[in-house]
Amino acid sequence: MLRNFEVIIDDFHMGKIEDGGKLRIEVTPGEHEVYLKIDWCRSNKLRISLNENEHIVFNCGCPIRGWNLLNLFIMPYYIFFNKNKYLCINRIDE
Repeated sequence: MLRNFEVIIDDFHMGKIEDGGKLRIEVTPGEHEVYLKIDWCRSNKLRISLNENEHIVFNCGCPIRGWNLLNLFIMPYYIFFNKNKYLCINRIDE
């Protein structure tokens, strides 16, 4: 089941992206804070500095994949005790 993650930039909802999907968002040059959110959980927050005519690519999603016995124990830990790392977002240098 694919879920949509909210893309948050500077505390504003900027769109939704499916796990494995692509999304292009235009923002003004300068300093920004980017993270993903789903329900009450979110990703790490990234601070980025964007120059004029620059584009930045991110890899994002949930590091917990599949339904195996180990994930059944790991998932509740992230949901209830480490909810700010349930999702992940990383900058990709091209």
